[in-house]
Amino acid sequence: MSNLDGRFTIMMPHPERIFLTSQLSYLPETWTEKESPWMQMFWNAWWWVRWFLLD
Repeated sequence: MSNLDGRFTIMMPHPERIFLTSQLSYLPETWTEKESPWMQMFWNAWWWVRWFLLD
C-alpha cells in the first residue's frame, strides 16, 4: 500500500518475533505476564481454528 507519491502508508509488524515480554525493547514495570500482548493474536487464531474447523 502506498500513497499517490509512492511512499508507504502502512507498517507490517512481525509479532512472531516478540511473543515474550523478555523480547520487548520496553517493558513497563506493571507488566508481570511472560507473554507479550502480541501473543493474543496467536491465541485468537488457535481458538478460531479449534471452534470453527475442528468442531
